[in-house]
Amino acid sequence: MKKWLQNFWYYYKIPVIVVLAVLAVGIYYFLIQRQSVESDYHAAIVSPRDFSEEQLERIKSVLEGIGKDQNGDGTTAVQLRVFRFAIGEDGQGMNAAAALDADLIGKESGLFFTEDPRKFEQSTNGIGKASEAIPVSGIPLLSGCGIDDLYLLARTDAEEKYAQLISALVD
Repeated sequence: MKKWLQNFWYYYKIPVIVVLAVLAVGIYYFLIQRQSVESDYHAAIVSPRDFSEEQLERIKSVLEGIGKDQNGDGTTAVQLRVFRFAIGEDGQGMNAAAALDADLIGKESGLFFTEDPRKFEQSTNGIGKASEAIPVSGIPLLSGCGIDDLYLLARTDAEEKYAQLISALVD
């Protein structure tokens, strides 16, 4: 038997090593995928100013605190993207504007925090209705996050979960 194993290893060691490596990588990624958390909600801040990580984390924690687990992974997660540019001002923040366009086309974000809801509606061809924008200063849960001068609005074709989230924020 020992001679057979030595002979086998001599001729088949490379295929055995490759198969073991592929199995190890496959098992590793399977375990990582099982432990990954997918976002239940996608929100975006469209503003020319900077926000600290602390502010962004606080906004996320408020939204996660009132949101519901939409995808069944056991946690409520919010992806918050920041597009740093002023809507309607040519030549400023072209990369951020292009990223926002990609977000809008891909229907990623369902909630938007913006400084001027009318300009946002005009520049996005009605993706968010300015008439439905809610001043963040009127939302007690978000006060103290440093975004009191922004307005919150949902995408016009957003899923119902975003309307429920806004309703929970306002109530």
